Amino acid sequence: MSQDSYRPSFTLSRVDASVAQPVRLFFASAFLWLILASIVSVITAIQLKDNSFLGGCSLTTYGRLKALEGNLFAYGWVTNALFGLNLWLMSSLTRFEFKNAWLANLGGVIWNLTLTYGAIQIVLGNMNGLSLLEMPKEVSLASFVGFLLAALWPAVAFSRRPTGHVYVSQWYILGSTFVFPITFALTHLLVLWCPAQGVLQALVHSWFYQNFHLLWFASSAIAAVYYFIPKESGRTVAAYYLSTVGFWTYFLFASWTSPASLLGSPLPLWIQSVGVVASLLMLIPLVILSINFLGTLSWNRGLSQSWNNTTLRFVLVAIFALILWGALFAVFSTRGFNAVVRFTSFNVGLEHLLSYSFVSFVIFGATYFILPKVTGSFWLSPKLVHLHFWSSAIGTVSLLVITLVAGWQQGSGLRTDWPSGIFPAVLFLIGHIAFGINAFGMLTAKLSSGHESTHA
Repeated sequence: MSQDSYRPSFTLSRVDASVAQPVRLFFASAFLWLILASIVSVITAIQLKDNSFLGGCSLTTYGRLKALEGNLFAYGWVTNALFGLNLWLMSSLTRFEFKNAWLANLGGVIWNLTLTYGAIQIVLGNMNGLSLLEMPKEVSLASFVGFLLAALWPAVAFSRRPTGHVYVSQWYILGSTFVFPITFALTHLLVLWCPAQGVLQALVHSWFYQNFHLLWFASSAIAAVYYFIPKESGRTVAAYYLSTVGFWTYFLFASWTSPASLLGSPLPLWIQSVGVVASLLMLIPLVILSINFLGTLSWNRGLSQSWNNTTLRFVLVAIFALILWGALFAVFSTRGFNAVVRFTSFNVGLEHLLSYSFVSFVIFGATYFILPKVTGSFWLSPKLVHLHFWSSAIGTVSLLVITLVAGWQQGSGLRTDWPSGIFPAVLFLIGHIAFGINAFGMLTAKLSSGHESTHA
């Protein structure tokens, strides 16, 4: 592993200094929620094998803790991290000096306070029955305000950029920044506040779920990959001219994939077919992304060199996870294969591939690059970085084998039990604790008082 990863500059550029406070707040919040979600994940994994574990109290039943885990991971860990990541990326690309850090900080505080309230309500049993919409409906109003204050600054930075040149990373950041609040508001209106009737409610929920993962999570992560590959490898993106096609086809087809998750439901067949076709067409942007990413890293022994770079090692694993997810998603969105795995652990594996193996690994790699930029501090321990990577990598491979293989066997009638995820859950917790120790060591370190007026 490159020692350069642990030798950051101890002076901050003016751009980094301007966004340092909100980025530190977002990342600190994200790390806390990640560790808490990991602890809950271990508990729920144990409960799957032994339902008497903490089951004597209604507050710690499997149903409540599983819903809690999903919300802490999605809204606490990933969303907070993307707030900070998108803000830092756009500011760096546009050389935007942030003048209203207090507004972003206020948005972050509102977002995390409402999440805390919603998490408590889930534990108390005051929740809805739809995935990622379990929190009470009053949470949505405050969360929406928090998002607007915390997450729209990349759009401000883009509008004030000094030059007319636009990078592909900026396209994906802007797309995700505008899609999320629209999707969030419409879904809560049609599902929680003014509930739609019949199958329309299920369709709206599946539309939200797909947009949340593909156009908020994955789009933001793709933006980071487009930034860090040329930044850390020193190479221009291969076949960069294809990135425009990749962007528009990705955003065009992603939203239409949601009906594929409702195959076999009372939804009209033509709507289900639209979802199947859109899922297959998603192969177009995914092939383009593969060409851009792997074409860049594979040139002149770039893959082996990337393995020795802290950030690119995480990004490389994430790229292969995205490719695998795209292939499996397209194949198992067709009617025949979907009928086999529809109600099995296979879908858990697919979601893990996208939200953890791709998105979270990108965030991990980005964090190892960004935190030295906004704290002016060393990473505490390279050994903890190794522990984090290998625990997360082995854990994700273990969980994918368990869920995907067992899911196919369940659908084929070869087994009836739900596979145990205790081993990968424990590995994730170990890796996340190592990550948190390193990260909080930097976040609590004294910021350098010096600032550079030149580029970072």
